[in-house]
Amino acid sequence: MVELQSTSVEEGTEPKTIDSIVDEVLGTRSGYIPGLGYGPKPKKNSSANTIDLEKSLKNKEDELNVYKSNFEMIQTQMEAMRSALLAAGIQVPSLQFSASNDATNTSSTESQPTQTLD
Repeated sequence: MVELQSTSVEEGTEPKTIDSIVDEVLGTRSGYIPGLGYGPKPKKNSSANTIDLEKSLKNKEDELNVYKSNFEMIQTQMEAMRSALLAAGIQVPSLQFSASNDATNTSSTESQPTQTLD
């Protein structure tokens, strides 16, 4: 290959490209894309792949909803514990949850994703 690349070019002819030298030395393979040369083949977009991605998205959305429900339940339990402690005369810091920039939050959890203590 190096010899073919370093050979002098006759006048009036164009120098050989790397792709033409590779073709001459190795031959054309199935990995060759005309006009683009050797390299990775573009992936075909199949409907099966799209269906798998949609299923995965649905599963993740369901999982997110479970986490949101669990968060709301825990938040309610923490508030009940805080009220019980205050009723017993035990000072506890108030819990404040700041708003998130995440657009997927529902209105019930929008102002409650993070906890800060006073």
